[in-house]
Amino acid sequence: MEAAMNMLCEKCGGAMEVRREGSTQGLYCTQCDWAVVTTVFPEIKKDMTQYEVRVTQGDVHNDGQIKAVASAAGVNFLAARRLLGEREPLVYSGRAIKVLEVKNSLESAGLTCVISPAFIYS
Repeated sequence: MEAAMNMLCEKCGGAMEVRREGSTQGLYCTQCDWAVVTTVFPEIKKDMTQYEVRVTQGDVHNDGQIKAVASAAGVNFLAARRLLGEREPLVYSGRAIKVLEVKNSLESAGLTCVISPAFIYS
């Protein structure tokens, strides 16, 4: 950001500022309409690895945990309760961006999970 403050617009010589919105980022002149824009995709969105999310500890009597497993696994409440009763059940398999969402949801419900292969995103 500081580097952009030292940059001057090619069109009018005005100060440039950095803006980022979603996957778009760029340098914009603060005085005229000149800009240079590009797209940036975070590594997690480009990761094509198939990950597996397994629950390592859960309570078959905790409705919140059962609902979190049901949502992650795409099953109903009773099927999720059965899953939670298994030893390290597979509750989701997919790409990194969705795995992070599932992981956060499970952990918010108080569940402990393991992801394989090694998951580098938090």
